[in-house]
Amino acid sequence: MKIIAGLILLCLIAGGASAQEWPTFGHDAQRTGYTVSPAPESDQVAWTLDVGGAVSSPVVVGDKVFVGSEDGYLRAINVVNGRMVWRFKAGGEVASPTFADGRVYIGSSDNSIYCLNAATGENLWSYQTRDAIYSSPAVVGNVVYVTSTDGYVYAINTETGLLSWERNLSNRITSSPAVADNMVFVGSWGGRVFALRASDGVGVWQYQVGGPGMFENSSPAVVGERVYIGSSDGYLYALDAITGENLWNFKAGDEIESSPAVVEDWVYFSSSDGYVYAIHTEIGLPWWERNIGNRITSSPAVADNKVFIASQDGYLYALRTLDGTLIWKHHIGKVGMASPAVAYGKVFVGTSGGKLYCFGSWGTVAGGDIGEGVIYLFIVALLVLALWGLTRLRPPKLKRVLRRRK
Repeated sequence: MKIIAGLILLCLIAGGASAQEWPTFGHDAQRTGYTVSPAPESDQVAWTLDVGGAVSSPVVVGDKVFVGSEDGYLRAINVVNGRMVWRFKAGGEVASPTFADGRVYIGSSDNSIYCLNAATGENLWSYQTRDAIYSSPAVVGNVVYVTSTDGYVYAINTETGLLSWERNLSNRITSSPAVADNMVFVGSWGGRVFALRASDGVGVWQYQVGGPGMFENSSPAVVGERVYIGSSDGYLYALDAITGENLWNFKAGDEIESSPAVVEDWVYFSSSDGYVYAIHTEIGLPWWERNIGNRITSSPAVADNKVFIASQDGYLYALRTLDGTLIWKHHIGKVGMASPAVAYGKVFVGTSGGKLYCFGSWGTVAGGDIGEGVIYLFIVALLVLALWGLTRLRPPKLKRVLRRRK
């Protein structure tokens, strides 16, 4: 079994699987919530792990799953068999991590953001803000952007851990920043969406909702020249990313606490009314609405023509992107704000009860099921090994050839 697991890891590392990774909440710095990875067709469970506290949204990169917990730990877990590789103890609850360039960045309720070595968990540096951090950092270039409940947006150099700039938005912030086209987009509890210049934090525009509402937990998703974000007033807003103009808004049946996912012409999101919605990005009209029947605060992940979303009824749902029909569902226990991640053809999701799930099949590995994918994995592994072997068959050096001719 260890040999098989090793071959699978070799496939992931040597097979160029980076396009199928999920390195941050919402998949990328734009928080699109979409990946090109395949996704499981059934609710087969590869492995589970009891963590010990409510689990954050997971991050999946290389051979590890990174997940934060309310018990104050960031854990690095073997992606194939679910065994813990290392853990790091912060001074408070750990929010959803972000991976970039061999490092993991986490915010904590102890008012700090940490930069860790992803291979070992070593603390490379930390920076203290004025209050708790419940958002997921965004890393672009050599800058990590993070928000805090102190109302500030921070830009910190990834190498030195020194502050590049900070911007006070005057209201509590718990949603995660999105970064696109040299702009940082942030929603606040004051009911405003801000666009800041990424280089120095200078404000470009801000949009204020008309009635009572705030952008509490919904993080902005930026695709093309549009910003999509949900509000506690029950509206999903589509704003012009350049000017902040309200292009359209769609009224759901209750407040929107989850972040949207955007794929081509469709934006997928959920509401506390128990519905999952698919809205056209250009005109703001619904294509379908799926009633799950219970409050939803988790954000959707979209992959392989499927929408994955967890509900407070304790189920993880896989819906068809075309019409919202149910493909499969699996009872995992109550899920709060934690959202699924899709990587390497698997779905990873954590629960409020402290359990982390991996759905899909790795084949015959410790902690996993025996699936049909094992033959495929062997073939891929053998191909990778064969290619590696060919690279070792170098032509004889010129000096040797000349010597033989003499």
